[in-house]
Amino acid sequence: MSFLELNQVTKTFGKLAALEDIDLQVNKGEILGIVGPNGSGKTTLINIISGYFRPTKGEILFNGKKISGLRPDRIASRGIVRTFQSNVLFEGTTVIESMLISAYQQYKTNHWQSFFNTRAWKQENEEVVGRVIELIKLLDLLNDTFLPADGLSHGYQRLLGIAMAMITNPSVLLLDEPTTGMNHEEAMFVVDKIKMLREQGVTIILIEHNMKVLMGVVDRVVVLNFGTKIAEGKPEVVMNKQEVIEAYLGTELI
Repeated sequence: MSFLELNQVTKTFGKLAALEDIDLQVNKGEILGIVGPNGSGKTTLINIISGYFRPTKGEILFNGKKISGLRPDRIASRGIVRTFQSNVLFEGTTVIESMLISAYQQYKTNHWQSFFNTRAWKQENEEVVGRVIELIKLLDLLNDTFLPADGLSHGYQRLLGIAMAMITNPSVLLLDEPTTGMNHEEAMFVVDKIKMLREQGVTIILIEHNMKVLMGVVDRVVVLNFGTKIAEGKPEVVMNKQEVIEAYLGTELI
């Protein structure tokens, strides 16, 4: 049984099939790349896995239990968390405040325990703050801890978005084009951080338009084109297949 499994997943919008009969198995602890030309269905796939879209047909299993059709918050509570293509930050907050707000959903103690400053709340709060500091250090945000989040560079805003997702302790992290708008040096810096997250036991599904970045980080790659899966396997093998080259006609792959 796969850690995360998609069976015959289809998503239509009217008469348009954004995804059609997608079968996919994700192994625990791997970094899986999802690639394809614009409009191939990559973000739609992430939206379905994370609950933002309901599949028209098919099912998604996580740890053997069906999650397709659940709300995004329910799926997140089970350990599947995503980032977005654009930077999603809390307006008017510092880096550490953004992290703490994101961590709130994992608190098991309630408002009353917080109000009365109970022992259980204090213990949990210490654990969460410790985790926030750990992630801030891991992602090289320590010098920016008390700076406004929206004042960070584009690259560090992307890292903060990843940190805000990681604070919920996900089992699976869905990254939607995390290096968009970065130069090569910035992109490789983010790649190093993604590898560190995998070392912490996180399974990662990565959509990435930059093939040079992708080839250096993923264990396996799935190629979509016009909503169908056309190839799957080791990146160095898949990206040399004729059908993949034709799908990317005119695009540099390596």
